[in-house]
Amino acid sequence: MPSPDLPAPTPVEITQLLRRWQDGDLVAREHLVEAVYAQVRAIAGRTVRANPGATLGATELAHEALARLLGGEASWENRRHFFNVVAQATRQILVDTARRRLRDKRGGGAVPVSLSAADEQAQAEDEDLLRLHEALEQLAARDPRKAQVLELTYFGGLDREELARALDVSVPTVDRDLRFGKAWLKRALEG
Repeated sequence: MPSPDLPAPTPVEITQLLRRWQDGDLVAREHLVEAVYAQVRAIAGRTVRANPGATLGATELAHEALARLLGGEASWENRRHFFNVVAQATRQILVDTARRRLRDKRGGGAVPVSLSAADEQAQAEDEDLLRLHEALEQLAARDPRKAQVLELTYFGGLDREELARALDVSVPTVDRDLRFGKAWLKRALEG
């Protein structure tokens, strides 16, 4: 965990740590975790708030996302790429959790029990999350940037200005992408 007395690292410092870690420097990896933990936790918190059916808390989601990222091969272009991957990881963790819960509820080897209203609500939310995930995958095949804008909005919790900086586009471009993406998602989810 980062020390509250230390200033937040700059984007350049984070990019340097990512590159050092990619080159095999495990001390840089530890410094990176300390430097980005609060931001990853904030992304996870926004993701949990945007997905009310999520059974993971923000801290659990942040830890799981970091564990997945730290356990994989490091191939980071820069800070922006790293945080895009964090948003993708939080989305995938929620999708994996929803799939697991649905599989278990449909007899994945568990003893059958009656469903309460809360269980039925959780199952509906899991199914909605999976439909959203599939729709985003379809949109990504057609227009990757619009899908990324939606992903970073819903699963990364970025606002319009943050999106514009992260994607190196203007705020009006983000606004257009959001309008189009939301309309496309609405049609895809209703159909």
